[in-house]
Amino acid sequence: MKKGKFLILIFAVLINICCGNKSFDLSSVSLGEDAKKYDFENKNLFLKDSGSNPDVVQYYADENKGLTYSSIPLDNTMGTRITIFKGKVGAIDTNAAEKYSLEFVEKITAKHGKPTATVTDKATVDAKLVKPIFEKLKKISPDKVSWNQGEKNSFTYPTSFFWDDGKNYSILSISIEDDGTIRNKYVTVTKDAYRNNAVFGLKYPTPQGSPWYNYMK
Repeated sequence: MKKGKFLILIFAVLINICCGNKSFDLSSVSLGEDAKKYDFENKNLFLKDSGSNPDVVQYYADENKGLTYSSIPLDNTMGTRITIFKGKVGAIDTNAAEKYSLEFVEKITAKHGKPTATVTDKATVDAKLVKPIFEKLKKISPDKVSWNQGEKNSFTYPTSFFWDDGKNYSILSISIEDDGTIRNKYVTVTKDAYRNNAVFGLKYPTPQGSPWYNYMK
């Protein structure tokens, strides 16, 4: 093979490798934007489901391969769901990888600012792990995180944050297990998509048993 042709072949292989390693940062997606702006169908990262409702299209990434949120790795078992309602981004549902849960919480709370409402509960964590977890949460939400007197390695913290910015609802949930494992779930949805029951897992009107019953109208 001539040298010129060989170099062209190598160049083509490198292009294919680069193009195959696609990535996408979910933090670049804004609710209410025209979905065509993000070209979800041609990123080789999502599965498309049009369903029976012509107004609703959903894009799934079951293992979150190639997806991040502000460079934070996402959970590879829970996946991500993006809902398109009437051609616009109606909702994002995702989870950060466990190792980066608190970093993710810090990022989301900084983005949305003071929550409209919170739900608190207590966590009891292994003595070797409890202090750094407590300190990080205290930094994120100083008025909602406190030690529980008389209870060893136990503290109160926000298990859920809720925001209403006028156009969208956002919910961030956090669970902390005894061994220090921290899991999270983040859902952000336009009021239009929510009120038209376009988003899997969210029901309108809000059930009376929901902590957000008085907030999601």
